[in-house]
Amino acid sequence: MKRFLSLLLITFFATAALAAPPPIPKTPAAIKGLLYAQAFELDDEFQFYWRAEKPKVSSGYLLVIEVNPDLVYPRQIAEPVLYVGDQTAMRLNVGYKSGRVIAIVPGNQNLAKSSVDNPEKTEMRIWFGTPRLPEQVTANIIQQERQLASDNGVGQLSVADVKKALQLGGQKLKAGNFNGLLGNVAKLIINYSEDERELADILANQGK
Repeated sequence: MKRFLSLLLITFFATAALAAPPPIPKTPAAIKGLLYAQAFELDDEFQFYWRAEKPKVSSGYLLVIEVNPDLVYPRQIAEPVLYVGDQTAMRLNVGYKSGRVIAIVPGNQNLAKSSVDNPEKTEMRIWFGTPRLPEQVTANIIQQERQLASDNGVGQLSVADVKKALQLGGQKLKAGNFNGLLGNVAKLIINYSEDERELADILANQGK
């Protein structure tokens, strides 16, 4: 896991060296869409470093999210944090050129649960919140950010679109451990963010 994080940081900073950073967009900010969602279950837990509590995780979702590229430009300062429902999302690629981010979200949230106020929209939100380091985010901060997103009408998705993403993801992925997910992540990067093929090759080797 720690080696994976080191590889990801190297990729982020290599990409950041290519161009001057664009301004950080205003947050809370909506995503453009959820393209793919697949539930996963692991035999062995891994530690989730993308929030302050560092919970142990053995289930969740692999997501492909279409975004405004400026929100995911790799910066050496605090960046907008990606939230999914009551969780922070672990971004597994850069996504700046493609505008598509592959992410892990822990837990068994019902992604397609309808909102009481509008049955055509989901109760669960996906959005970018206040720039900060994900490892500083606590449960209280998540609730504050979610309320801010709700107050600004940001983050709700179409139930139909979420169900389509889940259908595309198919059956639940079962793997032994975190590394067992990486082969699937590599395939998603190639399919949705092909310019990051080098990262996909690294992750595929990690997953063997």
